[in-house]
Amino acid sequence: MKKWMEIASPGPEHKAMEGWAGEWDVASKWWMAPDAPPTESKGISKVHSILGGRFMQEDHSGEMMGMPFTGIGITGYDNMKKKYVSFWIDSGGTGMFTSEGTADSSGKVLTFEGKMDDPMTGEKDKPMKFIVRIVDANKHTFEMHDLSKGEKSLCGEMTYTRKK
Repeated sequence: MKKWMEIASPGPEHKAMEGWAGEWDVASKWWMAPDAPPTESKGISKVHSILGGRFMQEDHSGEMMGMPFTGIGITGYDNMKKKYVSFWIDSGGTGMFTSEGTADSSGKVLTFEGKMDDPMTGEKDKPMKFIVRIVDANKHTFEMHDLSKGEKSLCGEMTYTRKK
């Protein structure tokens, strides 16, 4: 039981995620093809701690390709795996994206890898990479990379700016 309690208790990685809490203005860019200009949109994300500080929940609303878009993400740190874990669901599909990742030595760059189904191509279990870069307490970015595209893998970028 003692070991279980140690594994179940929030640690320093969970404490670091508390800085993500708040309301954020989100500016998004999405590339439908590597050499095409991006489509741009705006949104709002509200992030809060859940389950005693073990996870952060993001509730996002905005637009994607000119249509209303909502999404929910949950991110935490798995003490057993020694990795960050995340899942995302949204109004743009019926699938659930799960990923696992690690932080660099500064704790300001988190890199997640996972697989997703791509409704545009019909491809299932496409390998993807997400990178979260903490600029400062009031700004961070999220990059989405389609690993099948090689050097031109960037397909989405969201810039989060804390609401005043």
